[in-house]
Amino acid sequence: MIELRLANFTDYLAIAKLHAESWRQNYRGIFSDAYLDNKVETERLEFWHKRLTSPMVNQRVCLALQNETIAGFSCLYLDDDPAFGSLLDNLHVSESCQQSGIGRLLICNCAKTVLHEGNIKKMYLWVFETNHKAKRFYDHLGGRNIQSVEKQNADGTKSNACRYVWDDVSRLFEESALSKYLPK
Repeated sequence: MIELRLANFTDYLAIAKLHAESWRQNYRGIFSDAYLDNKVETERLEFWHKRLTSPMVNQRVCLALQNETIAGFSCLYLDDDPAFGSLLDNLHVSESCQQSGIGRLLICNCAKTVLHEGNIKKMYLWVFETNHKAKRFYDHLGGRNIQSVEKQNADGTKSNACRYVWDDVSRLFEESALSKYLPK
């Protein structure tokens, strides 16, 4: 059974490890090999230490736990943009748990959070243009790819990223068969 809970500071090590593993598995050819092979883990540790030491008021980091081990996480920034709503800044699921419904459950939980805590009932995210697997996933969940722009990557390189938008997160939440499993 999957349990969802908000992250706390002591989770930063496990989140950083999963984040680094996910980038190594999915971002070859997007980030440099030198960065993925030598720097990503240290950089993600520093990143998540900072993010969870001094969280922004609108930041919500949710963990998906399977047998008390982090199987995935999301990081949402409520009302990040006046036109596009809340930013789903991170969504990562461990490779062994992919296609198990955890990603869908985390997105559904983000939609619920936007509905209950956000002022703007929209959500968006950025996904690399060449990350076809993730784009198919977001397409399947009703996200609309509305633009592609060149963005600066964590390793200093640049890549094209697509902005996916959900104009009404209530539809995403209501249409998900997993919404009944979300914490009340």
